[in-house]
Amino acid sequence: MQSTWSHLRPYLILGLAAVATAATGCAEVPTAIFRPVSPGAGAIQSLSVYLLVLAGLVLLLVETLLLLAVFRFRNRPEEMAVQTHGNLRLETGWTVATAIVIFGILGLTVRTMGEASSVPEAALPQSSAWPGDTLVLRVVGVQWWWRFEYPELGIVTANEVHVPVDRPIKLQLESADVIHSFWAPRLAGKTDMIPGQVNYSAFLATEPGVYEGECAEFCGVEHARMGFRVFVDSAADFSAWVRSQQSPASTPTSEEQRAGQEAFQRACSSCHAVAGTAAAGTLGPDLTHFGSRTTLAANTLSNTPENLARWLRDPQGVKPGNNMPDLRLDQATLEQLVAYLESLK
Repeated sequence: MQSTWSHLRPYLILGLAAVATAATGCAEVPTAIFRPVSPGAGAIQSLSVYLLVLAGLVLLLVETLLLLAVFRFRNRPEEMAVQTHGNLRLETGWTVATAIVIFGILGLTVRTMGEASSVPEAALPQSSAWPGDTLVLRVVGVQWWWRFEYPELGIVTANEVHVPVDRPIKLQLESADVIHSFWAPRLAGKTDMIPGQVNYSAFLATEPGVYEGECAEFCGVEHARMGFRVFVDSAADFSAWVRSQQSPASTPTSEEQRAGQEAFQRACSSCHAVAGTAAAGTLGPDLTHFGSRTTLAANTLSNTPENLARWLRDPQGVKPGNNMPDLRLDQATLEQLVAYLESLK
């Protein structure tokens, strides 16, 4: 009995792990892959369900045949195993059946790849027209953050992006350094971003909300902290957001904020841009409306004054290996910078 349990225990552990993983995918969390909110993500979910069911049926068949062989054809009493020649009909049958299954999976996968990277006409709202009503979004992956650009709207932002509900979004995906991969599980499938090459994808979000995204290709030491957020807004909310993003940066209103702006120009303007000021750096994220973002350091921390101070004080301690230098700020300058950056709504 003890020997039997020892043999079965690894399989039970693997089974429980598989159930836990599947449950995570269905949970009420922003990255739940089995809760799609776009036609493309829905196609990926359908393929995943087909493959899970098929894999379960194959597992059941194989294990049934294995147990049948163990109990039905075992020698009684134990003696030298009887060697027999292979059954040609049986071997041909399972080879053909395996080939049919594999080519069936291939066909479903190819179809899903097309559905996941485009917006089908049937999914478009009555008021929309593809591609005339498409919002173009240029996405650039950088170690380890995201630049989002709206070429038609003149907006540049970082790590958080807003899109309108029920409107096709065309993604132009690029990389500034190494291979990254754009993935918003509930909205779009994974698409690689390759240096020197432009790849394209598309999605149409059907439900307003906030959805998590991440880099799906190992790209260096901080790959796990290269996240982003997609805010799917109503038409009115998106229009309001566009108007706010197209306006210049907020003007400092307090002495502390003005001192912070001066410190920013001295220490940060060579890497970061703030529209309406002399800061025009492009190495780091655009900070024109930094104060209106919910996270910082590519979705690593919530955007609060305390976390911003922590980030400015020791960026390598928060996110080792990133390109943000240690500015060695004294406490007064640190507080001034925090006040200024948080005022950039």
